[in-house]
Amino acid sequence: MMFHVKPKAKEEIHMQKKIFQVDAFTNVPFGGNPAGVVPDASGLDEIMMQKIANEMQVSETAFVFPCEEEGVDFHVRFFTPTQEVDLCGHATIATFVILAKTGQIKGDNEIKIVNQKTKAGILPVELAFKDGKINRVMMTQANPKTIFEVEDIEELAKIMGLKSEDIGIDQNSIKPQAVSTGLPDIILPVRNLEILKAISPDYEALAAYSRRFDVIGVHAFTLESEEENSTLACRNFAPAAGIDEEAATGTSNGALGAYLINNDILQLNKEIILICEQGRSMNRDSKIVVKLEGNKADFVVKVGGEAIVILEGNILI
Repeated sequence: MMFHVKPKAKEEIHMQKKIFQVDAFTNVPFGGNPAGVVPDASGLDEIMMQKIANEMQVSETAFVFPCEEEGVDFHVRFFTPTQEVDLCGHATIATFVILAKTGQIKGDNEIKIVNQKTKAGILPVELAFKDGKINRVMMTQANPKTIFEVEDIEELAKIMGLKSEDIGIDQNSIKPQAVSTGLPDIILPVRNLEILKAISPDYEALAAYSRRFDVIGVHAFTLESEEENSTLACRNFAPAAGIDEEAATGTSNGALGAYLINNDILQLNKEIILICEQGRSMNRDSKIVVKLEGNKADFVVKVGGEAIVILEGNILI
């Protein structure tokens, strides 16, 4: 007796979308922070975007939609592998590098300004072109907000694998604060580079702590750095958003810039540019540029850098 098994029909493909993986805040492959970018996400719903972000398994994937709203050029949504977030700095840099490389934004030797609509608001993005090629992207952050000051230093220090006396700047007893320029992070000053490198969080406890205080995570920094041309070094931890440690975080470094101004660590008179090292502990060296414009009473935070395309293809869904 012979059995004939009918072959299964191929699963129907409803849609095909171009997708990129981009290393942001670097100009070399396998550096910086990888982000996914879907430059034309029309037709994708929230469920599918979340599935794609989970499939990409990078910290954030950006989805770009055409926008007919007056004063807005692009509508961008950002997803981690587990949830949607209001804004993502490195994915914004990645997104607008792709939009320039695919010809959706063109320029010669100039700075072009476009507006992106995000859940953190409508934010300008500056694209610097050189000889027709994208050179650097800078994004304007949301207005800085100091949300709260961390009172229980000992609890946070224990979660981060530190001692209370490790926290601060030089002899300054400045406290950690939750600050937002689009996403709320606890900005954690530590006294030197050795302490920064030694941070070893209890990720489960940190995730619970972050949820309790409604923040994305903790952004630790020191005013010491590995390279002479850097202003400071930092590390970012966001297990509540599915990211134990992140190699480069634009919004967190924007919040850090605001923290330094508001706590008089830096004196702002017209303009300050910070070069933030990040990702060294992950072997993904990153350089994030933070530009602060104005004065302490009224200033604008911009974050940016370079990016390089590392993967390009189609996703079939």
